[in-house]
Amino acid sequence: MDMNCLSVAIIDDCKQDQDRILGLVHSAFPKAACMAYGSCSEFLSLPCYCSLLLLDIEVGEEDGIRFSRDLSAYASFIVFVTSMKQRMPDAFAPKTVGFLLKTESNEVLIEKLREIRERYLQSSIHVQTDQGELELNPDMVQYISRVGRNIVLYMNRQQNYVLYHETIQSCMEKFPELCMINQSQLVNLNYIRKMENDFLMLFDGTVLYPSRRQRRKVQEAYLRRIV
Repeated sequence: MDMNCLSVAIIDDCKQDQDRILGLVHSAFPKAACMAYGSCSEFLSLPCYCSLLLLDIEVGEEDGIRFSRDLSAYASFIVFVTSMKQRMPDAFAPKTVGFLLKTESNEVLIEKLREIRERYLQSSIHVQTDQGELELNPDMVQYISRVGRNIVLYMNRQQNYVLYHETIQSCMEKFPELCMINQSQLVNLNYIRKMENDFLMLFDGTVLYPSRRQRRKVQEAYLRRIV
């Protein structure tokens, strides 16, 4: 992804820790737009989608792990931040890609953020869209859908792009990580919040409907991912 477009949100109730984490983020992502919030409730009251959410496990009286499911609707990836190492094994939530331990040095934390950037946020695909050439990491694509004569790529409810010179078949080749759920749609299994027999729901509330032919394959692929 173009680092000029990268947005990072920080949720931490300690102003000193907020300032420290902001400094770390600016070192790892020099051009990123950053916002800091004092609580999970504050973030959810003014929701805006971010590429990366740095979430304190204990935010005052709020438990970041418990809030993470709701917060994941507004972030591509989540990194838990804590000074309590004993709580890190509990911090497994949707879209979690890493952990930062506050007791570690700035140098170590910056290196971990850079590793996350390279693994999850670095651009690796170029596509032509109605808004110009788009550089992105396939992990940030929620789903791709044929809408009328257009092929539309959805990164979240606030970001979607009409793809030029693409078909569902060509998108399957370009985005092999996505799973075909019907003749018109490909979905990133990592963004599925709930799966029922005849539909699946993404973390942002989007509901998609697998075809009868694909339903079993989608369910099996989803179960392999979470087991």
